[in-house]
Amino acid sequence: MDRRGEWIIWTVYFDSTKSRRLGRKVPRGISVKSPSFDELVKAVERLGLKYEAYPDKKHPASWFEGPPGYVAVKIPEGKKKSVILKEIAKEIIRLRQEQQARGGGKP
Repeated sequence: MDRRGEWIIWTVYFDSTKSRRLGRKVPRGISVKSPSFDELVKAVERLGLKYEAYPDKKHPASWFEGPPGYVAVKIPEGKKKSVILKEIAKEIIRLRQEQQARGGGKP
């Protein structure tokens, strides 16, 4: 499994209930409680990123709990990973806001 040219992006990167030590990568202010794998995939799709999905994998630091799954995103030219992570986090927030506006719970 050659991952050169790709970034691994785990659901736990966006989980406000996790510490940085346990894998959260974005600031708590733009993280969400228990993000789902589906939310991650939808956010990546809406941003137009090319990716492969791995829904059943567990983050090494929290293999015993937490939301499973990651996407392997093709590195967009000229972008830093930290910027992409923040864009994905904001897109997950938008997805949740849209879901609430439609009267539903978490997607």
